[in-house]
Amino acid sequence: MSIHLKERLGTEELSHLKTAAILEFTEELFESDQYRLLEVIDSDQQQLFIVNRNDRTLTVLSLSQDMALKKETLFTDRIISMKEYFEDYSLSENTPPRKIEITFMEGRTLLIEPESSKKQNKDYQRDDVGRQVEEDFENLIAALKSTVIL
Repeated sequence: MSIHLKERLGTEELSHLKTAAILEFTEELFESDQYRLLEVIDSDQQQLFIVNRNDRTLTVLSLSQDMALKKETLFTDRIISMKEYFEDYSLSENTPPRKIEITFMEGRTLLIEPESSKKQNKDYQRDDVGRQVEEDFENLIAALKSTVIL
């Protein structure tokens, strides 16, 4: 797992999300290849999406502005649809998706859109951070795809 994510969560603004993740999972979360993670910040909450490739689960940790923590674990075998949305798609270059929409059997839809972090935190507007977030997002999508049973 990329040390960059651990550093991004080490900022004052995101340190509570990092602490919650460590309390829920342990420090191994940031060090093991078993997990793929991505943080998303929007106007009302911070979210950490965690794919556990061994358990075939997607866990969403959500921390609201009033510090209420919500943990939801979804089984990836219940996924019936995954749609990736692109700004400019290229067949010759690797173009990362802008967002992904995941639909589960019970009709629930989950949207993961890391672009919202750029609007909420100026650090995410830096090129190096943006590239790392894109890479983490692609790794998260690949992990999701590898856990879905066809």
